[in-house]
Amino acid sequence: MTFKSRRGLLVGAFIALFVPTSDLLLAQLVGSGIAPYEQTRSLLDVIGLLAWTSLFLLGPIGIVVAGRSGGVRGAINWLVLLIVALPAYAVVWFVCVATVSGALGNPF
Repeated sequence: MTFKSRRGLLVGAFIALFVPTSDLLLAQLVGSGIAPYEQTRSLLDVIGLLAWTSLFLLGPIGIVVAGRSGGVRGAINWLVLLIVALPAYAVVWFVCVATVSGALGNPF
């Protein structure tokens, strides 16, 4: 496998991981008292909508962009990439969403 574009790999990872890492950063800011709890709590519905959008839309798009830029070819290689990357992304997404949800006082 040869890399077609390292920049494309970074763009794909950025697309997939932007919202989950933003959620994690927001949870850290609320937990440390830098971000105001009440104002941030009022945005919980928007944060949740962005999180669900990232799980079902941005994450897979970022994985596909990174795969194409990484030179993944053939159905078997794509299947292996998706079998490995989608569950790993789901775990990262869940940890980030659970962290921000707990920081905002809405644990599941």
